Amino acid sequence: MSSRQRRNDSAPQYLDATTLTAWRNVRDAGEVVVSRISAEMENQSGLSLDWYGILLHIYEGGEDGRLPQRELERHLYLSQSGISRMVSKMQEAGLLRREPSPHDRRNVYVVLTDLGRDVFLRATPVHHAAVQRHFGSWLSDDEIASIGRGLQKVLTAEGGSEIQCGEELDRLVTFGQSVLALTSDTVAVSDAILVRDALEPLLLADAARHVTPSAVQDMRAIVARMSTLIDSPEEFFRSDWELHRLLAGYCHNELLRSMYLTLLGTLSSRLDSVVPTTNLTPYLYERLSVHARLVEAVSSGDEDQVAEAAHAHHFTMARTRLVDAPGE
Repeated sequence: MSSRQRRNDSAPQYLDATTLTAWRNVRDAGEVVVSRISAEMENQSGLSLDWYGILLHIYEGGEDGRLPQRELERHLYLSQSGISRMVSKMQEAGLLRREPSPHDRRNVYVVLTDLGRDVFLRATPVHHAAVQRHFGSWLSDDEIASIGRGLQKVLTAEGGSEIQCGEELDRLVTFGQSVLALTSDTVAVSDAILVRDALEPLLLADAARHVTPSAVQDMRAIVARMSTLIDSPEEFFRSDWELHRLLAGYCHNELLRSMYLTLLGTLSSRLDSVVPTTNLTPYLYERLSVHARLVEAVSSGDEDQVAEAAHAHHFTMARTRLVDAPGE
Protein backbone atom coordinates (compact mmCIF):
# COMPACT_ATOMS: atom_id res chain seq x y z
CA MET A 1 0.00 0.00 0.00
CA SER A 2 1.38 3.43 -0.98
CA SER A 3 1.90 6.23 1.50
CA ARG A 4 -0.78 8.23 -0.35
CA GLN A 5 -3.27 5.37 0.07
CA ARG A 6 -2.42 5.15 3.78
CA ARG A 7 -2.99 8.88 4.17
CA ASN A 8 -6.37 8.56 2.52
CA ASP A 9 -7.38 5.84 4.97
CA SER A 10 -6.46 7.70 8.15
CA ALA A 11 -7.36 10.99 9.82
CA PRO A 12 -6.01 13.53 10.38
CA GLN A 13 -4.21 13.38 7.03
CA TYR A 14 -0.82 14.80 6.16
CA LEU A 15 -0.94 17.50 3.46
CA ASP A 16 2.16 17.22 1.29
CA ALA A 17 3.52 19.91 -1.03
CA THR A 18 2.33 18.13 -4.18
CA THR A 19 -1.26 17.95 -2.95
CA LEU A 20 -1.19 21.55 -1.79
CA THR A 21 0.17 22.74 -5.14
CA ALA A 22 -2.45 20.72 -7.02
CA TRP A 23 -5.23 22.19 -4.89
CA ARG A 24 -3.98 25.74 -5.42
CA ASN A 25 -3.78 25.14 -9.18
CA VAL A 26 -7.34 23.79 -9.25
CA ARG A 27 -8.60 26.77 -7.22
CA ASP A 28 -6.72 29.46 -9.14
CA ALA A 29 -7.22 27.96 -12.60
CA GLY A 30 -10.90 27.51 -11.85
CA GLU A 31 -11.29 31.16 -10.89
CA VAL A 32 -9.40 32.39 -13.97
CA VAL A 33 -11.16 30.11 -16.44
CA VAL A 34 -14.63 30.69 -14.99
CA SER A 35 -14.05 34.45 -15.15
CA ARG A 36 -12.99 34.31 -18.79
CA ILE A 37 -15.78 31.96 -19.87
CA SER A 38 -18.34 34.05 -18.01
CA ALA A 39 -17.12 37.27 -19.65
CA GLU A 40 -17.29 35.68 -23.10
CA MET A 41 -20.77 34.32 -22.46
CA GLU A 42 -22.00 37.74 -21.29
CA ASN A 43 -20.42 39.51 -24.26
CA GLN A 44 -21.67 37.17 -26.97
CA SER A 45 -25.05 36.07 -25.66
CA GLY A 46 -26.04 38.34 -22.79
CA LEU A 47 -26.44 35.21 -20.67
CA SER A 48 -24.36 34.88 -17.52
CA LEU A 49 -22.60 31.62 -16.76
CA ASP A 50 -24.72 31.23 -13.60
CA TRP A 51 -27.93 31.63 -15.58
CA TYR A 52 -26.67 29.20 -18.20
CA GLY A 53 -25.95 26.67 -15.43
CA ILE A 54 -29.52 26.86 -14.18
CA LEU A 55 -30.95 26.45 -17.69
CA LEU A 56 -28.61 23.50 -18.24
CA HIS A 57 -29.73 21.67 -15.11
CA ILE A 58 -33.40 22.13 -15.95
CA TYR A 59 -32.92 21.13 -19.59
CA GLU A 60 -30.87 18.00 -18.80
CA GLY A 61 -32.26 16.98 -15.41
CA GLY A 62 -35.84 18.09 -15.62
CA GLU A 63 -38.88 16.23 -16.82
CA ASP A 64 -40.55 18.06 -19.71
CA GLY A 65 -38.45 21.12 -18.96
CA ARG A 66 -39.34 21.34 -15.26
CA LEU A 67 -37.32 20.65 -12.13
CA PRO A 68 -38.07 21.02 -8.41
CA GLN A 69 -36.33 24.12 -7.10
CA ARG A 70 -34.81 21.99 -4.34
CA GLU A 71 -32.95 20.02 -7.02
CA LEU A 72 -31.33 23.22 -8.24
CA GLU A 73 -30.21 24.00 -4.71
CA ARG A 74 -28.69 20.53 -4.39
CA HIS A 75 -26.87 20.56 -7.73
CA LEU A 76 -25.65 24.16 -7.80
CA TYR A 77 -24.36 24.33 -4.22
CA LEU A 78 -26.08 27.69 -3.63
CA SER A 79 -28.26 28.71 -0.73
CA GLN A 80 -32.02 28.50 -0.98
CA SER A 81 -32.25 32.30 -0.93
CA GLY A 82 -29.51 32.62 -3.56
CA ILE A 83 -31.26 30.23 -5.95
CA SER A 84 -34.60 31.88 -5.30
CA ARG A 85 -33.25 35.35 -6.13
CA MET A 86 -31.61 34.10 -9.32
CA VAL A 87 -34.72 32.24 -10.46
CA SER A 88 -36.81 35.37 -9.78
CA LYS A 89 -34.54 37.46 -12.01
CA MET A 90 -34.66 34.82 -14.75
CA GLN A 91 -38.45 34.76 -14.40
CA GLU A 92 -38.51 38.54 -14.94
CA ALA A 93 -36.42 38.03 -18.10
CA GLY A 94 -38.97 35.51 -19.40
CA LEU A 95 -36.65 32.50 -19.27
CA LEU A 96 -38.38 30.59 -16.46
CA ARG A 97 -41.66 30.38 -14.63
CA ARG A 98 -42.60 28.85 -11.31
CA GLU A 99 -45.37 26.31 -10.85
CA PRO A 100 -46.59 24.81 -7.56
CA SER A 101 -45.73 21.19 -7.03
CA PRO A 102 -48.82 18.98 -7.26
CA HIS A 103 -47.27 16.61 -4.70
CA ASP A 104 -45.72 18.99 -2.15
CA ARG A 105 -47.05 22.47 -1.38
CA ARG A 106 -43.76 23.37 0.25
CA ASN A 107 -41.90 23.00 -3.03
CA VAL A 108 -42.24 24.58 -6.45
CA TYR A 109 -41.19 23.53 -9.91
CA VAL A 110 -38.96 25.75 -11.99
CA VAL A 111 -40.06 25.46 -15.63
CA LEU A 112 -38.29 26.43 -18.86
CA THR A 113 -40.33 28.78 -21.02
CA ASP A 114 -40.11 28.54 -24.81
CA LEU A 115 -37.84 31.58 -24.72
CA GLY A 116 -35.68 29.99 -22.04
CA ARG A 117 -35.25 26.83 -24.10
CA ASP A 118 -34.37 28.81 -27.22
CA VAL A 119 -31.91 31.03 -25.39
CA PHE A 120 -30.26 28.00 -23.77
CA LEU A 121 -29.86 26.10 -27.06
CA ARG A 122 -28.47 29.11 -28.89
CA ALA A 123 -26.08 29.93 -26.02
CA THR A 124 -24.77 26.36 -25.76
CA PRO A 125 -22.38 26.58 -28.75
CA VAL A 126 -21.08 29.88 -27.35
CA HIS A 127 -20.49 28.18 -23.98
CA HIS A 128 -18.79 25.15 -25.51
CA ALA A 129 -16.52 27.28 -27.70
CA ALA A 130 -15.49 29.35 -24.67
CA VAL A 131 -14.75 26.21 -22.62
CA GLN A 132 -12.64 24.81 -25.46
CA ARG A 133 -10.77 28.08 -25.92
CA HIS A 134 -10.01 28.81 -22.27
CA PHE A 135 -9.71 25.26 -20.92
CA GLY A 136 -9.59 22.45 -23.47
CA SER A 137 -7.10 24.01 -25.89
CA TRP A 138 -4.35 24.06 -23.25
CA LEU A 139 -4.56 20.36 -22.35
CA SER A 140 -4.04 17.05 -24.11
CA ASP A 141 -6.82 14.48 -24.32
CA ASP A 142 -5.07 12.34 -21.70
CA GLU A 143 -4.68 15.31 -19.33
CA ILE A 144 -8.35 16.24 -19.69
CA ALA A 145 -9.44 12.65 -19.05
CA SER A 146 -7.16 12.41 -16.00
CA ILE A 147 -8.41 15.72 -14.55
CA GLY A 148 -12.01 14.66 -15.14
CA ARG A 149 -11.54 11.32 -13.38
CA GLY A 150 -9.68 12.83 -10.45
CA LEU A 151 -12.11 15.64 -9.78
CA GLN A 152 -15.07 13.28 -10.15
CA LYS A 153 -13.65 11.24 -7.27
CA VAL A 154 -13.46 14.37 -5.12
CA LEU A 155 -17.05 15.33 -5.98
CA THR A 156 -18.52 11.92 -5.17
CA ALA A 157 -16.44 11.59 -2.00
CA GLU A 158 -17.76 14.94 -0.76
CA GLY A 159 -21.38 14.00 -1.37
CA GLY A 160 -21.73 15.43 -4.86
CA SER A 161 -23.42 13.64 -7.71
CA GLU A 162 -21.72 12.16 -10.73
CA ILE A 163 -21.68 14.59 -13.64
CA GLN A 164 -23.05 13.30 -16.93
CA CYS A 165 -22.78 15.53 -19.99
CA GLY A 166 -25.35 14.97 -22.70
CA GLU A 167 -23.87 14.24 -26.12
CA GLU A 168 -26.79 15.99 -27.78
CA LEU A 169 -25.58 19.40 -26.58
CA ASP A 170 -22.04 18.70 -27.77
CA ARG A 171 -23.33 18.54 -31.36
CA LEU A 172 -24.90 22.00 -31.52
CA VAL A 173 -23.57 24.92 -33.54
CA THR A 174 -25.10 28.33 -34.15
CA PHE A 175 -25.83 29.21 -37.77
CA GLY A 176 -27.00 32.80 -37.84
CA GLN A 177 -30.06 32.89 -35.60
CA SER A 178 -30.69 29.15 -36.00
CA VAL A 179 -29.13 26.16 -34.24
CA LEU A 180 -27.87 23.13 -36.15
CA ALA A 181 -27.28 19.65 -34.72
CA LEU A 182 -24.28 18.03 -36.38
CA THR A 183 -23.10 14.48 -36.83
CA SER A 184 -19.50 15.30 -35.81
CA ASP A 185 -16.66 17.86 -35.69
CA THR A 186 -18.51 20.77 -34.11
CA VAL A 187 -15.35 22.85 -33.69
CA ALA A 188 -14.30 22.28 -37.31
CA VAL A 189 -17.74 23.28 -38.57
CA SER A 190 -17.81 26.42 -36.41
CA ASP A 191 -14.44 27.42 -37.84
CA ALA A 192 -15.63 26.62 -41.37
CA ILE A 193 -18.71 28.85 -40.96
CA LEU A 194 -16.56 31.74 -39.74
CA VAL A 195 -14.01 31.48 -42.58
CA ARG A 196 -16.65 30.90 -45.26
CA ASP A 197 -18.48 34.01 -44.12
CA ALA A 198 -15.26 36.02 -44.41
CA LEU A 199 -14.54 34.75 -47.95
CA GLU A 200 -18.08 35.15 -49.27
CA PRO A 201 -17.95 38.85 -50.28
CA LEU A 202 -14.86 38.17 -52.40
CA LEU A 203 -16.44 35.13 -54.03
CA LEU A 204 -19.74 36.89 -54.76
CA ALA A 205 -17.99 39.89 -56.26
CA ASP A 206 -16.02 37.65 -58.63
CA ALA A 207 -19.03 35.48 -59.49
CA ALA A 208 -21.09 38.57 -60.36
CA ARG A 209 -18.59 39.44 -63.08
CA HIS A 210 -18.97 36.07 -64.80
CA VAL A 211 -22.46 34.76 -64.08
CA THR A 212 -24.62 33.86 -67.11
CA PRO A 213 -28.33 34.53 -67.73
CA SER A 214 -29.08 30.79 -67.61
CA ALA A 215 -27.33 30.54 -64.23
CA VAL A 216 -29.47 33.39 -62.90
CA GLN A 217 -32.59 31.46 -63.92
CA ASP A 218 -31.25 28.38 -62.12
CA MET A 219 -30.57 30.43 -58.99
CA ARG A 220 -34.03 31.96 -59.03
CA ALA A 221 -35.47 28.45 -59.30
CA ILE A 222 -33.54 27.40 -56.19
CA VAL A 223 -34.85 30.41 -54.27
CA ALA A 224 -38.39 29.53 -55.40
CA ARG A 225 -37.83 25.98 -54.09
CA MET A 226 -36.56 27.37 -50.77
CA SER A 227 -39.85 29.25 -50.39
CA THR A 228 -41.65 25.88 -50.30
CA LEU A 229 -39.31 24.42 -47.68
CA ILE A 230 -39.94 26.71 -44.69
CA ASP A 231 -41.52 23.75 -42.87
CA SER A 232 -38.56 21.49 -43.79
CA PRO A 233 -35.59 23.46 -42.41
CA GLU A 234 -32.98 20.79 -43.17
CA GLU A 235 -33.99 20.82 -46.85
CA PHE A 236 -34.19 24.61 -46.77
CA PHE A 237 -30.55 24.85 -45.73
CA ARG A 238 -29.46 22.16 -48.19
CA SER A 239 -31.08 24.18 -50.99
CA ASP A 240 -29.41 27.30 -49.58
CA TRP A 241 -26.03 25.60 -49.85
CA GLU A 242 -26.84 24.31 -53.36
CA LEU A 243 -27.41 27.93 -54.37
CA HIS A 244 -24.01 28.91 -52.99
CA ARG A 245 -22.31 26.02 -54.80
CA LEU A 246 -23.81 27.28 -58.03
CA LEU A 247 -22.56 30.79 -57.32
CA ALA A 248 -19.10 29.45 -56.50
CA GLY A 249 -18.96 27.76 -59.89
CA TYR A 250 -18.84 31.20 -61.56
CA CYS A 251 -15.93 32.44 -59.47
CA HIS A 252 -12.83 32.43 -61.72
CA ASN A 253 -10.38 32.63 -58.81
CA GLU A 254 -9.55 28.93 -58.52
CA LEU A 255 -7.99 29.12 -55.05
CA LEU A 256 -10.89 31.12 -53.64
CA ARG A 257 -13.45 28.81 -55.26
CA SER A 258 -11.71 25.67 -53.99
CA MET A 259 -11.39 26.97 -50.42
CA TYR A 260 -14.99 28.15 -50.36
CA LEU A 261 -16.39 24.85 -51.65
CA THR A 262 -14.29 22.88 -49.16
CA LEU A 263 -15.62 24.98 -46.27
CA LEU A 264 -19.18 24.65 -47.55
CA GLY A 265 -18.72 20.87 -47.80
CA THR A 266 -17.47 20.71 -44.21
CA LEU A 267 -20.72 22.30 -43.09
CA SER A 268 -23.24 20.59 -45.37
CA SER A 269 -21.84 17.07 -44.99
CA ARG A 270 -22.22 17.15 -41.20
CA LEU A 271 -25.77 18.48 -40.89
CA ASP A 272 -27.95 16.11 -38.89
CA SER A 273 -30.95 18.32 -38.11
CA VAL A 274 -32.07 21.87 -37.46
CA VAL A 275 -33.12 22.36 -33.84
CA PRO A 276 -36.74 23.56 -33.62
CA THR A 277 -36.81 26.95 -31.90
CA THR A 278 -39.64 29.46 -31.69
CA ASN A 279 -37.77 31.96 -33.87
CA LEU A 280 -36.97 29.42 -36.61
CA THR A 281 -39.85 30.02 -39.03
CA PRO A 282 -39.55 33.83 -39.11
CA TYR A 283 -35.78 33.47 -39.37
CA LEU A 284 -36.09 31.19 -42.43
CA TYR A 285 -38.39 33.71 -44.08
CA GLU A 286 -35.80 36.38 -43.37
CA ARG A 287 -33.03 34.25 -44.93
CA LEU A 288 -35.25 33.54 -47.93
CA SER A 289 -35.56 37.28 -48.53
CA VAL A 290 -31.80 37.74 -48.08
CA HIS A 291 -31.05 35.09 -50.71
CA ALA A 292 -33.60 36.48 -53.17
CA ARG A 293 -31.89 39.88 -52.92
CA LEU A 294 -28.50 38.20 -53.23
CA VAL A 295 -29.44 36.52 -56.52
CA GLU A 296 -30.80 39.75 -57.98
CA ALA A 297 -27.69 41.67 -56.92
CA VAL A 298 -25.38 39.11 -58.52
CA SER A 299 -27.47 39.09 -61.71
CA SER A 300 -27.20 42.90 -61.94
CA GLY A 301 -23.41 42.81 -61.86
CA ASP A 302 -23.44 46.05 -59.88
CA GLU A 303 -20.56 46.04 -57.38
CA ASP A 304 -22.36 48.18 -54.79
CA GLN A 305 -25.50 46.02 -54.90
CA VAL A 306 -23.42 42.86 -54.55
CA ALA A 307 -21.49 44.31 -51.59
CA GLU A 308 -24.73 45.36 -49.89
CA ALA A 309 -26.32 41.93 -50.46
CA ALA A 310 -23.19 40.18 -49.20
CA HIS A 311 -23.29 42.32 -46.04
CA ALA A 312 -26.95 41.39 -45.46
CA HIS A 313 -26.05 37.71 -45.85
CA HIS A 314 -23.13 37.98 -43.44
CA PHE A 315 -24.02 36.89 -39.90
CA THR A 316 -21.07 35.48 -37.97
CA MET A 317 -19.17 38.67 -37.21
CA ALA A 318 -22.00 40.46 -35.38
CA ARG A 319 -23.18 38.65 -32.29
CA THR A 320 -26.72 39.19 -31.07
CA ARG A 321 -27.48 39.25 -27.35
CA LEU A 322 -30.00 36.55 -26.63
CA VAL A 323 -31.37 38.06 -23.46
CA ASP A 324 -31.00 41.17 -21.34
CA ALA A 325 -31.17 40.85 -17.61
CA PRO A 326 -33.80 43.00 -15.85
CA GLY A 327 -32.55 46.53 -15.34
CA GLU A 328 -30.10 46.46 -18.24
